[in-house]
Amino acid sequence: MRRLYPLRSQLSRQFLFMLTGILLAVFASMYAYSVPLIKQQVFEIERNSSRLTLNNVFEIANRMYANLEDYRTQALHSHQQQLKVAVAMAESYLRSAYREGYTQGLSETQIRQRAFSALRDFTYGNHDYIWITGYDGMMLSHPDPRFHGKDSAQMLDSDGRAIVPNIVHKVRKEGEGFYQYSWQRLSGDKPLPKVSYVKNYPEWGFVIGSGVYMDDVETEFQLRKERSLAELRVALQNIKIAKTGYLYVFDSEAHMLFHPNNNIDRTEFKNLQNPVTKQSIFKDLIAVADTGKELYYQWDKPDDPGNYIYEKLAFVRYLKGFDWYIGSSVYLEELRSSAAILSTRLMALAALTILAALGLAYYFITQMTRPLEQLANTALRVSQGDLSAKSGIQQDGEIGILAKSFDGMVEQLKTNIDSLDTQVKQRTDALLETNAKAQRMKAVGQLAGGLAHDFNNLLSIILGNLLLLHERLQDKELAAYVNPAIRATRRGADITQRLLAFSRRQPLQPETVDVGQLTAETVELLRGSLPSHINLSYLPDPKTPLLATIDPSHLENALINLALNARDAMPQGGQLSFAVTALQLTEGLIFDESVPAGRYIQIQVMDTGTGFSEDSQRLAFEPFYSTKVGTTNSGLGLSMVYGFVKQSHGYIRIDSQAQQGATITLLLPAALDYPALAERGKDDAISLASLQGQLFLLVEDNADVRAVVRQQLISLGVQVVEAEDAEEGLSLAQALPSLVGLVSDIMLTGKMDGYQLAQHFAALKPLPIIVLMSGYAYPAALHKSNLSFIQLHKPFDLQQLKQALWQASQTKEAGLCKN
Repeated sequence: MRRLYPLRSQLSRQFLFMLTGILLAVFASMYAYSVPLIKQQVFEIERNSSRLTLNNVFEIANRMYANLEDYRTQALHSHQQQLKVAVAMAESYLRSAYREGYTQGLSETQIRQRAFSALRDFTYGNHDYIWITGYDGMMLSHPDPRFHGKDSAQMLDSDGRAIVPNIVHKVRKEGEGFYQYSWQRLSGDKPLPKVSYVKNYPEWGFVIGSGVYMDDVETEFQLRKERSLAELRVALQNIKIAKTGYLYVFDSEAHMLFHPNNNIDRTEFKNLQNPVTKQSIFKDLIAVADTGKELYYQWDKPDDPGNYIYEKLAFVRYLKGFDWYIGSSVYLEELRSSAAILSTRLMALAALTILAALGLAYYFITQMTRPLEQLANTALRVSQGDLSAKSGIQQDGEIGILAKSFDGMVEQLKTNIDSLDTQVKQRTDALLETNAKAQRMKAVGQLAGGLAHDFNNLLSIILGNLLLLHERLQDKELAAYVNPAIRATRRGADITQRLLAFSRRQPLQPETVDVGQLTAETVELLRGSLPSHINLSYLPDPKTPLLATIDPSHLENALINLALNARDAMPQGGQLSFAVTALQLTEGLIFDESVPAGRYIQIQVMDTGTGFSEDSQRLAFEPFYSTKVGTTNSGLGLSMVYGFVKQSHGYIRIDSQAQQGATITLLLPAALDYPALAERGKDDAISLASLQGQLFLLVEDNADVRAVVRQQLISLGVQVVEAEDAEEGLSLAQALPSLVGLVSDIMLTGKMDGYQLAQHFAALKPLPIIVLMSGYAYPAALHKSNLSFIQLHKPFDLQQLKQALWQASQTKEAGLCKN
């Protein structure tokens, strides 16, 4: 085998000389053609960076102005709503005063004098008040003595027109509304712009009005504007262009609103001169604003103050809404130095690269020729079937590692080649079996989730439309057909939920339930299921609310199980009765165990069937125990009832004798917070009243479900915008600052689900109202977030949606829930 020695070989020398020539040519070309271009391009990049930074800050300020304008509109709208509330309160007070006065035998004049006197003392906001004027123009009630009891026809505006009579005429003709005019404050003489909400009351012969002064609204706007400028100052303080360049803000009156130099910040700089043009630097900056051109001028440096010889460039943008000029300023020397430094470093790097390349080329030729030739010969022998061949290379570095790896690979190949087919077959079979099992489990999981979601979507559409139909039906005969369909739909939803809960072993979901109403609904459902020879009746307690904190679906299952057991005990027919009463125990009682004193809801299921023997009564609650020989009955009915009652902290008892019927009594703890629940109902109305006219985002990928939920939301008095997926919903949330709430399905098409959308929405909106809909249980822990949201299970009715919104609004008041 012929040995090759570096630099003795003509090929090696030609390769080295050619590589050296190429590298030198590349270096010369780079220097001649790239360096000047690089310097120019870097200079332009640095200069454009200043312009881009300015444009970005300008856009931020512009959006800030747009948000402030929205705030002004919202503030006025809020005040207008307050005016409506004030007039409504005055109306309510007057009606109450009339009723009380007539009861006391007072005349209408006496009633009015007393009521008007009280209204004169009522103020709110910034000394805003209620005023009342008769159709004849007489000011019947006004807190200002200058106007109270006076003829309003003498109160003229700047054009000599009577203010109040004109408003009274418009209100009587056009109806209640908002009217703008000028009027003095209670403690002032100068008329100020004012907006009043005025409403006509023909039965009393006068109008009631309440107003707000526009300068109060403007004061709120200016405070918000000052806060925005303060936020902008903080942001601009941290922005640097190049090394020492900066941004600044001034107005058309030459007031420097922000400047990083404390000597100029918040001063008037109209008299500062540009040494280049010998004119006011203020006028020069305004002249280039929004022209796309930069201003060239000379200025001092922080380390050389007062020496105005350093060249600078400035870009300026004008924000008309705020009457602000936003400028950026950077030293030319810094722009050029960046280009020079980059060019120098680039050439130094190129020179080092050439030297390194030459050294590596020589090392490659010296170190690689012989080992590679030897390794190639060994590879040739292996390819010819000689698995005993070795390279014999013993050296450090990559070539040595490659040679050792190659020798080891050949040795391993020789060792494993005999058993390879068997191992491959075994591994293939195992992988196929594992993969098939994983695919089956995945398919079952996806099928269960998809079917539950789709089925509950269908039930949501059916239930929502049936409820809307029920609300609008006038025909009682048709309603008799719709009511069973509604109950059946809810039953289907309940079955789906229980199947999912059973499969996942979920705990009970207790809530405060009217046990009397739930029992009545269950009895109504049973009427169509029991044989005709069984007479079914229900005896509710007509006096006391029957509230208990339990899982309603499990209680319904318990009642159905007891009814079916009673049916089996009366094969020849009989009487099956349900009774629900409130029970106050002042001393203990014996059921399946000792019952302490307290308030309970008692449910009794009574039948006239065969009853329980002593053994049956003793073993009735044992799992799998059944007296129905020869049937497929599992014997779990009463044991399931017993388990539910004990989980609900209740008690159960069987009273029976053989062939004399049976009475099964359940005792469930009564809801101890009934007064709080009553208050909650009141709070519910107040919270939902505060949502009237508010804008909500509805996200649901099923168009039919979306239509049903949208109609339900509108019926609750809120405004709705819709989206088909989370991406569209997030875009709307970012574009509509007036959104206050989100109602979204969790399972959505697209890259995001409803829970991720809710997290983004909560980050965008302060204290949002968020309700998530789902056809099956969805654990928030999957997203590893400390935020949780109110979840509403499909299908649901209007009352359940209303309750969820109330819960979400309570969550809003206290901040978002923490898991």
